[in-house]
Amino acid sequence: MRELMDWVGIPATEQAAVLASPPDEQQLAAAVAELRRDLGTLESRAWPADSGTLPLYAYLTILPEVLAWHAARGVPREISQATMRQLGSRVRDGELIRPYWFARHFRGSLYRIGRLQFDRTTRHGEAILDIHIPGGEPLTPEACDSSLTAARPFFARHFPAEEYKRAFCTSWLLDPQLADYLPEDSNILRFQRRFTPETVVSQADDDVTTFVFDLPPGADLPRRTTLERAIADHLANGNHWHHVTGWLPL
Repeated sequence: MRELMDWVGIPATEQAAVLASPPDEQQLAAAVAELRRDLGTLESRAWPADSGTLPLYAYLTILPEVLAWHAARGVPREISQATMRQLGSRVRDGELIRPYWFARHFRGSLYRIGRLQFDRTTRHGEAILDIHIPGGEPLTPEACDSSLTAARPFFARHFPAEEYKRAFCTSWLLDPQLADYLPEDSNILRFQRRFTPETVVSQADDDVTTFVFDLPPGADLPRRTTLERAIADHLANGNHWHHVTGWLPL
């Protein structure tokens, strides 16, 4: 278990807490069986919000099988590790934050290619790639160009039965209200301009506070950067952020 935790980047300070609270063995076996059932599909179970260490143990237990599934399709080991290391970055006090999110990683549909993540899915019967933006690094145009350029040949090579001509993104980063606060040449606004906007999906206030500040909803928000000040001031004035969906050709 320690070797697996090291491989996905769980900090040593968190590993002791993980090992100190193992889940019920029967529940773990059932969860692993469900993950095994979902491997290779585009559907997966949703984890309950209060499931303790169970999701993390289940994901780590099934990880060698998922990596073997990757390898059978020729996915490079470095892509597999870059994809799975997001798991290690989302462990707090021995538990996994938003465990349902990682079902994509462990069913074999989502891959991190450079700066961006791409999730194999469908939209109105069309095979598409769903773009996600992991935190931790600048969202520079050069890094995004590199990811997008690499995505189509990656999936053509490793999933040749599928053809992806378009990618979609649903994110608060596409909210046009950000243009009221950020300079025109900011990385975020440059990222926005890549996409043809389609729909406003839902309110995103909770996601913003979680992903930008790593704080729970309702917490006092710091104002250390231009983006943090924009987000906090917008919310303090009684406004809301929204998820917006946009698409681009590959």
